Amino acid sequence: MDNLIFSPIDKRQLIQEIAEEVASLIIPQLQPPAQEDELIQIPEAMKLLGRSRTTINNWRKEGFLKEQVINTRVYFKKSDILNAGYQKNGRKK
Repeated sequence: MDNLIFSPIDKRQLIQEIAEEVASLIIPQLQPPAQEDELIQIPEAMKLLGRSRTTINNWRKEGFLKEQVINTRVYFKKSDILNAGYQKNGRKK
């Protein structure tokens, strides 16, 4: 009686459809949130880009790096820092 299914769908096909539906509901919850939009400070930007504080400050003055000031502290979006590294190094994404 365990294998009795009243459906015109084959048992394997039904199992496959159920598995796909369960996976579509679970997988998005298992993936970590995108962290590229997190805010980072100058020391972290220096590490990511492998550049000195002077270079970071020059890029800020040039407007190449978009900064966000919160309570007198300077932050950058991590995605902006990564894009800046690609552009200044002549590499495409």
